[in-house]
Amino acid sequence: MDNVREETKRLLSLYRKGLISDDDLVDQLEDVHRADTVSGESVAADRHSDEKMIVAVLDGYRAAEESGAATLRRWAELSSDAALAGGLRTIAAREALHAQLLEQRVRELGSEPTASAPSWIRDYNAALTDPRASDTDRLQAIVSQFPDIEAALAPLEKTIESLEEDPLTREMLRTIGQDERSSLEWLHSAYATRSLRV
Repeated sequence: MDNVREETKRLLSLYRKGLISDDDLVDQLEDVHRADTVSGESVAADRHSDEKMIVAVLDGYRAAEESGAATLRRWAELSSDAALAGGLRTIAAREALHAQLLEQRVRELGSEPTASAPSWIRDYNAALTDPRASDTDRLQAIVSQFPDIEAALAPLEKTIESLEEDPLTREMLRTIGQDERSSLEWLHSAYATRSLRV
């Protein structure tokens, strides 16, 4: 917008000085207007593309959280360790809430949630709810999948940093990330405690 204003002022100055004709002024002002329209359309297209990408990320994350909630609920049912089951129920409830919040945001952004958890997550979750696995096996699988909590959360942090123009989504993901950190820390601690008993 500032560039268009400056170019318009420059052309008017040249016109007033008699350095360009009426027809040249009109032609060049039309060129400036055309360039601004194309630039505006390009910016709008970029924004639309960015928004579609964010929606896809949110929807994928929603599907993973939904799948995780169901898996943790099932694990809590299978466990004979009351303390472990209590923590798993709490984490499952948080995951389910995250999925609801992400679904709401996807809809607010004008899309319908359609993503499903990728096959590797489905396979991983199926192994966690295998009745033949022990709680220690399941906890070890979690710790092995996410040995470094910071590295596990890095992709989410990167997404959060990219959302300068969408503070609602940014802060929603930031608080979800805090929950995820808390859940992973608890699961690591649960494994450390129980692995010593074996």
